Amino acid sequence: MRFSYLLAPIIFALSPLSLAVDEHEHEHEQSLSAHLHGVATLNIALDDQQLELQLNSPAMNIVGFEYKPSSAADKHALLAAERALKNEQDLFKLTPAAQCALSAMTIDNDLADQHQDDDQHSEHDKHPDEHPHADIQARYLFNCTTPDKLSSINLAGFFSAFPQTEKLTVQLITPDAQHGVELSPSNPVLSW
Repeated sequence: MRFSYLLAPIIFALSPLSLAVDEHEHEHEQSLSAHLHGVATLNIALDDQQLELQLNSPAMNIVGFEYKPSSAADKHALLAAERALKNEQDLFKLTPAAQCALSAMTIDNDLADQHQDDDQHSEHDKHPDEHPHADIQARYLFNCTTPDKLSSINLAGFFSAFPQTEKLTVQLITPDAQHGVELSPSNPVLSW
């Protein structure tokens, strides 16, 4: 299935290459730059009739916390967030003329990992001034009948569903172009 491999070469090609003298310091800088509360990333690739969207966000933006849920309210918030992520029609308004239909979806949630407690303690012991981070990744694969008519994605529904997300950094790759933009609640439409 091409779903998991469509964006991998593109993202690798877009990633800045850097050499680090101190590998630990470099890893720490990468994790800090990749995990900013209020900021999420969305990578989009259009290849033939397949449109793939890969969302990566701190759990804080989606759920409102980054610890393993233990209370009933926390568990309810996590379930509500997962339900919202599964409702792609409300989150991503694609150009209707492109006739895109969801064919696959995956949601990976660090908060649900059973081994998280052990990881948090060992990381906390190594770096006492750091607090644990949790991310949520969601991947959506659409088949578009007329992909040449796909010219925009409105993410107003995404910002409405997840109001703690202040900025969405978007990378879009199409057969004709590559675009990088920042979207926000006041500027939620990606057009190309």
